[in-house]
Amino acid sequence: MIFWTASHSSGPIIASCAPSWEIHSDSGFLILSPKEYTRFRKHNPERDGEFECRHFWTRTYVQFMLKNEIYVGSMVQGRQYTPSYRSKKREPIPKEDWVVVPDMHEPIVSRELFDEAQKRMGARKKTIKAKDEPDLFAGLFFCEACGTSMLPKVSQQKYFYYNCGRSHAIGQLACSSHYINRDTFHQAVLEDIRRNAKLFSEDAEKAAQRLMELKCADQQKQTTTMKRDLASAKKRLADLDVKLKRTYEDNMSGKLPDHIFTMFIADYDTERATLKANIAEMEKALEKVRDTKADIDRFAALIRKYTSFEKLDRFMLHELIDRITIYETPGMGRCRKGKEKRITIYYKFVGAIQ
Repeated sequence: MIFWTASHSSGPIIASCAPSWEIHSDSGFLILSPKEYTRFRKHNPERDGEFECRHFWTRTYVQFMLKNEIYVGSMVQGRQYTPSYRSKKREPIPKEDWVVVPDMHEPIVSRELFDEAQKRMGARKKTIKAKDEPDLFAGLFFCEACGTSMLPKVSQQKYFYYNCGRSHAIGQLACSSHYINRDTFHQAVLEDIRRNAKLFSEDAEKAAQRLMELKCADQQKQTTTMKRDLASAKKRLADLDVKLKRTYEDNMSGKLPDHIFTMFIADYDTERATLKANIAEMEKALEKVRDTKADIDRFAALIRKYTSFEKLDRFMLHELIDRITIYETPGMGRCRKGKEKRITIYYKFVGAIQ
């Protein structure tokens, strides 16, 4: 786990819901999405408490609205068709073949404003060059608060950084930016890999023992006791089976009255059930220790391959790491001075190493 402290300053955004379909915040008003508006209409403050937004407008839905001609009074039909009556799959129809009937109802926005929106959306499109390579941490780096991928960004001042994808798409009412400088982040991951590689290359046994204590300290401390208790429980279970057999034989031969036989059988069954449950629990705990030990051995062999390297590459990262998360504490909004970032690296086989 890595900590990084930011030096930027800005106040947090605080939102509270008003008795309307708008949410007031320091940055203005937030119009509720259709799903949230439906929830809001059913909301009972006395029963449910203060209304809290859970779902925000998505970029896809906003783009759909901006491109929909129904808002300028037109009716658009024939966008899709079904190739076969046997299939429910629908195929798109080219836009030039759509059936558009203008002035079917009162428009909400003017045709000029609608056309200007189409031009601006078209101007925002970026051409991705074939030679462009994916970001080094694509598919590995996520916001811990909302689970969204951290996106690589660059400012006009050529400041390269990562930003929460949900915050970038919807805004900081949905999630904090969790932004971090790209070089700072790369260096933090590089140093953590080097640190662990050095630990396992210099004294693998000590490093493995420390990791075992981190992952299953209680089970490891009790391993010797559990093995002894497990052997004892299995022996007792075997003895009970022998005694149970003799009890049946004595009852069949008339040496043991039925009411005594019934009492013995009830006691045996209760003890056998308890022993079986204890045996299963101890075997599960011992299996966890064995599995953890095997995973640590696999990780040790893997991390020692990287005791010496100059820079990070995608093959190395995907071989060593399951995912990386970042979380900032406390509060929302952009970083304030002294605000701490917590970076957690989840390695293959062993997870987070503190």
